[in-house]
Amino acid sequence: MPTKIPKLVGHRGWPAHYPENTVEGFAAAASAGACWLECDVQLSSDRVPFVVHDESLTRTAGLNRNITEMTAAELASVTVSERRRFGGRYVDAKLPTLQTLTTWLATQPQVNMFVEIKRQSLRHFGRDRVVRQVLAACQGALKQCTIISFDHVCLSLARAQDAMAIGWATEESSPETSRVVQTLKPEYMFTSDEMFTDVHEALQGPWRWVVYETQDPRRALQLAEQGAAFVETNDIGRMLQAPGFMRS
Repeated sequence: MPTKIPKLVGHRGWPAHYPENTVEGFAAAASAGACWLECDVQLSSDRVPFVVHDESLTRTAGLNRNITEMTAAELASVTVSERRRFGGRYVDAKLPTLQTLTTWLATQPQVNMFVEIKRQSLRHFGRDRVVRQVLAACQGALKQCTIISFDHVCLSLARAQDAMAIGWATEESSPETSRVVQTLKPEYMFTSDEMFTDVHEALQGPWRWVVYETQDPRRALQLAEQGAAFVETNDIGRMLQAPGFMRS
């Protein structure tokens, strides 16, 4: 038996089997036993946070528009069925607002959510405005939400605005990165599988490490032995069923 078992995180829900960043995918992941999930956030032109990874809606919705150029009213009718991957299986999957997702999250007290603020929206609208809007949308389930980003300045703002926990994503191990993390003191640090060994060694501290992402249970266990507390996966249901894993 492995001596260390990481907590598994449903990366954008359960995208191996459901459209990513949809309530359907998150709910299915939770039903499969996931206690940790990760979502992405971009803002509409009228500053409403929506759950979507790309600024462009081309890949998920087949719509050649940018979310930052559309109003919340326009986006309310957008479906993100990922037809290239799923055909007509999820034609009713709507682009959810962050508030819709956190309203669902509040009904799942065993589930925690990493909420990633994307850099495109930060550049488009400014850090302070984006952070305020995201935290407002999380209020109904704030204790279950950790605000994460590659942008450490926005995380400092989130901390100042009463975020319960923050997580910094980086793939650098420079002296400047070390200086920033010691000042920021995040609860979580995120990095890629490829960079984990170098970054983990260079940036040691009390934070817990989250590695993205793998669909290989054996690799997830290897990462845990190397110091990863969490491992993100696109196939959360299958990974939770793999030998050696707990639903935690």
